Amino acid sequence: MVLLVGFGLLLRSFLKVERSQIGYDPHNVLTATVRLPIARYAASTDRARLMQRAMERMRSMPGVESVGIADSLPMQGAESASLKIVTATSTHVDEIFFVSVSPEYFATLKVPILSGRSFQETDGPEASMVAIVNQTFAKRYFPGASAVGYRVAYAGSPETWREIVGVVSNFRQRNPEEDLRPMVYLPVAQTVPAGWSMAVRIRAASDVGSLAVRIGDWIRPVDPRLYWELGSLQLQIHDSESLTLRRPMIALLATFGTLAMVLVVVGVFGVTAYSVAERTREIGIRMALGAARGEIAGLVLRESLMVGFVGLGAGTLGAIAATRLLPTEGIGWSGSGIFLYGVSRTDSLTYLGVATLLMSVALAASFLPSRRAAKVDPMVALRYE
Repeated sequence: MVLLVGFGLLLRSFLKVERSQIGYDPHNVLTATVRLPIARYAASTDRARLMQRAMERMRSMPGVESVGIADSLPMQGAESASLKIVTATSTHVDEIFFVSVSPEYFATLKVPILSGRSFQETDGPEASMVAIVNQTFAKRYFPGASAVGYRVAYAGSPETWREIVGVVSNFRQRNPEEDLRPMVYLPVAQTVPAGWSMAVRIRAASDVGSLAVRIGDWIRPVDPRLYWELGSLQLQIHDSESLTLRRPMIALLATFGTLAMVLVVVGVFGVTAYSVAERTREIGIRMALGAARGEIAGLVLRESLMVGFVGLGAGTLGAIAATRLLPTEGIGWSGSGIFLYGVSRTDSLTYLGVATLLMSVALAASFLPSRRAAKVDPMVALRYE
């Protein structure tokens, strides 16, 4: 009972994580990630030129709908820095996560702009410094007001102020079930990171496979010496930190749970069969005094059920005590761990499902001994001893 309840809670939590709302559309999106060697791309202008060439080449690839660039794709996390935030009444200094993105990035992920505008091609190094914030950021620092038009800056010196030009809908950046943090998005042309990823949205699902095969050859002429790591957004979700940590634990508990079910079958069958053998004379006397075969079989099954219910009661108490060790709140971006997501420690559906399964297995294991008891010949049983 303890093993199966633990397995059931973690399995239900895992399924809820897989079905959680991530805030963007990962279907038909291929990815290409590159880390630029500093020796050859030390200058930001060289990195910017390479980014532009790679993006233009991917846009011209047949079947491509849009291309976005980011220094960190969803499920890859984000860097953080101390940011100074100016509101209408005060100035805050907080640790905020940030990602550098290209103008088409939000459109490629199908993330809506809630207010203001997205980045534009004109938001380059020579233009005014701008930023976009997510919905959580806007609600926390600008409750009941629009964040557009206010300014943020890195808290270090010298301060470079950026105007907030848009508010984007929330989407998950590290794990499918993470808590939604305030996020700031910067134009990739104004930051020019040394490593970045392209998200390439394909027009039709039927084209994804063929384009995935050709994407490496298509992008390699930009710089034949660069290594591009190819994948997809759906693969990013599958390999996310949270789901990767949960799978081995679920597999381990499933293995132990299966062994426990085998022990239930063998144990109940063996104990019931031994009990019937020990009570052969009693059963013979009962039948000689008029007990029907169905009554004898029912007697054996009832006694097995009574023992089973006692075991379930003890197992339920043990499961309640054991599952208190499972956290129910997220670990956060600073660390990783397994916690119950969308499921309580005392989830009634899990407990009832496991109890029903165990009692069904116990009844099935008791069925053959009960039939054997019902077929006992009274005369043979009376001469048994």
